[in-house]
Amino acid sequence: MIEAPKFWYKKNLSSKMQSILFFPLSILWILISLFKNVLTTRYKSRLKVICIGNLTIGGTGKTPFAIYVYKVLKKLGYKPVFLTRGYGGLLRGPIKVKDTHSFKDIGDEALLLKNIGPTFVSKDRSLGAKLIEKCEENFNVIIMDDGLQNYQLMQDIKFLLVDKNLEFGNEFCIPAGPLREPVNQGLSRIDAIVLTGNNREIDFNNIYNKTVFNSKVKTIKPPKFKNDRLLAFCGLANSNKFYETLKENGFNVTSTKSFPDHYEYKNEDVDKLIKEANSQNLKLITTEKDYVKIIDNKNLINTLLIKMELDVKDKAIFNSFLQEKLNG
Repeated sequence: MIEAPKFWYKKNLSSKMQSILFFPLSILWILISLFKNVLTTRYKSRLKVICIGNLTIGGTGKTPFAIYVYKVLKKLGYKPVFLTRGYGGLLRGPIKVKDTHSFKDIGDEALLLKNIGPTFVSKDRSLGAKLIEKCEENFNVIIMDDGLQNYQLMQDIKFLLVDKNLEFGNEFCIPAGPLREPVNQGLSRIDAIVLTGNNREIDFNNIYNKTVFNSKVKTIKPPKFKNDRLLAFCGLANSNKFYETLKENGFNVTSTKSFPDHYEYKNEDVDKLIKEANSQNLKLITTEKDYVKIIDNKNLINTLLIKMELDVKDKAIFNSFLQEKLNG
C-alpha cells in the first residue's frame, strides 16, 4: 500500500482540482463496492463477531484497539480470538498462526496479534470463522481486525475507528479521496465510533449521533535511551502519527524516514538506516509492526512499545456496552 496522497487531506484549490479529476473513478469504486455488498453471501457464525474497522485507507489504530478489546473481553470472562486477513502475507488460509510463521506468510499485523492471543488468518473471513468454530478451545467471540467493508461474515458489533486529526479527509472515495465507502453509508452500519489520536478534541457525539469512545496511545516501559537523539523510521499509512507519539512522550526525534505502508524491509534498507544514524550519532527507533519485518541487525534497532486505552471516563461505559451487545 502506498502512502496516502497529500491532496486527500487538504482543502486548497489545487487539492480540490485533483479530487475532481479523479472523481469519475470514485464513482466506479462505489459501484463495485455496492455490487460486492449485494452479491456476497454472508455467513452467520454461532460465535459473536466484533468488527474493528475504518472508512478510510490507512492506519487509524485498528490493531492496537483490537488488542485492547481482547484484553477487556478476557477480564470479563469471555474466550476471544483474533481473525485477520493477513494483509501482505502469502498464505490465504484459513490457518491458525504459529510461532513458525513469518511476516511473509501472514503479514505483520497477524504476528503482533499472535503475541497477544490465538490468531487466525483467512482471506475469506467466513472460512476463518468456520475453522475457529471447530477449535477445541471453545472460543466464543471473534475479533476481526479490519473488515468493515468485508461482507463474507456477519458482524454483531461494529466499531468504526476515526483519527481525530485526519477524520474523513476530503470525504471523497478512492482514488479522489481516502474513503473506502461514502461516510453516510458506513455510519449507517456501525454501532459505535472510537476516536484515535492524542492531539485534538472533537465532539463527534453531536455531529454523527453515534455512541463515541475516546482513546489514547500510551507508551509501555519507556526505554533508557529516551533522551538520546533518534532517527525514527516506519512504514505506515500515517507515518506522522508515530513521530508525533514519540515527541508527545518526550523522545528526542532528530530525523525521520518514512516508507510505504506494510513495507517489506530489505537488508540494504536497514544498512542505509544504520549508516545514516551512525553518521549523525543517532539511535534508530521504529514501531513493533515494522520491527517484525526486519531480519538482520535487529539488535541495532529500538522499538517503541505502545498500548491503546480508552479515556478513564469511557472505560466502564465501554465494558457495559460490550456486555449488553454480546448478551443481547
